[in-house]
Amino acid sequence: MRIPEKPPDANALLAQYREEFSKFFLAYTTGDEEITDAVKQYTDTRYIHWDDLRHRHLPFKRDLFWLLLKYIRNYAAVAIDIGDESFKFVMLGKFQRELHLIDKASPAPLDALIGERPSEANKRQYLANSIMEEAIASSQLEGAATTRQVAKKFLREGTAPKNTSERMILNNYQTIRALKDLKEEPLTPELILTIHRMITEGTLESPEDEVHLRTSNDIVVRDKVDYEKIYHTPPDYTKIPGMLEDLCRFANDEEVFVHPIVKAIILHFLVGYIHPFNDGNGRTARALFYWYVLKHGYGLFEYLSISRIFVSAPAKYTKAYLYTETDENDMTYFIDYNIAIISRAMEELRQYIEETRAEQRNAITLVEEIPEISFRQAEILKDFIRHPDRPYTISEVAGKYKISLPTARSDLLGLEEKGRLRKLRDGKKWVFFLGRGAV
Repeated sequence: MRIPEKPPDANALLAQYREEFSKFFLAYTTGDEEITDAVKQYTDTRYIHWDDLRHRHLPFKRDLFWLLLKYIRNYAAVAIDIGDESFKFVMLGKFQRELHLIDKASPAPLDALIGERPSEANKRQYLANSIMEEAIASSQLEGAATTRQVAKKFLREGTAPKNTSERMILNNYQTIRALKDLKEEPLTPELILTIHRMITEGTLESPEDEVHLRTSNDIVVRDKVDYEKIYHTPPDYTKIPGMLEDLCRFANDEEVFVHPIVKAIILHFLVGYIHPFNDGNGRTARALFYWYVLKHGYGLFEYLSISRIFVSAPAKYTKAYLYTETDENDMTYFIDYNIAIISRAMEELRQYIEETRAEQRNAITLVEEIPEISFRQAEILKDFIRHPDRPYTISEVAGKYKISLPTARSDLLGLEEKGRLRKLRDGKKWVFFLGRGAV
């Protein structure tokens, strides 16, 4: 991916265009429609970076317009000091609208989102699926090499991980499940270390790296294809303890209000920026995001997989970081991207629930057509029909439907006896396939 062009220095532009900018600024303040419309479009509707703006056709000088944008943004910005570095963000009007919609849905998980109260069994199914999706995607972002289908299979079966990729996914899965138990604690460097240890255990070259901050400056963030391209050089390792203390102070500060979701996104960014560990920084940053929103009552986020959308467009995720770093640590770019991702994840959750409910309706129809099988057997059989070439094990079915192994075995053998499924021996266990007489 190409590194965005760094914006021109605002002070240098002002020195070059002082008189011309004064006239341009006066035209803006007195209501010039072309200028005010452009400002609204590129400051609130779309928070544009110089790398994009420099390719846009504008009815006025681009340098003057960028200088005006910087003046307006800096005037509205909230500053955050972390160590000896300064970060900032602008609370855009569109953020307020989008956060309001998230706030409306979050106090009543799922109910407000879909307009009705789902059954406890369905809620368990949705929750298990979302945690699996998030664990898999967050690990894939850090290099875990496995498919969603394979990863879900071993998570459902509860088998031991066979390689580092599976260990990464299992760690993520277990850590996300454990975050609710940590939400009453204030954020401390020790808690960040605890989350990092949980999420990296058994996945790093040196076990020491799982429990300690980095002690060198050998770590940089590189392009995964072009290894010579460096995206980010983290702060000097000697600054890490102080920066983490400031990060925790910001997280725990209740006197100066910052919307919890915005603050969670900022924590996500700052952990990635500080890069306090030799490895596992991204996974820790995303876990910390979930911890913070759950801590502040956003129960709906248990059911959202944010990282799955990051995986679908990793370049945009990286670009959100790069836009911030190349433009004087303006985190508005990163916040803008993440709020849009959260809104998209909520919509995907709605769609997933609707699809699941449609499948359940189909299963009910199937029960009516095949009266000798139970409703749960119909649901199981529907899975086989949707994936006719895929084998299922007893433990996988038990894990997916949250039932005991004997119950899963009984359901599958009952379907096999009726000719709906067929079973084959795979080593010491049985695997089940769709039978010829399934429907």
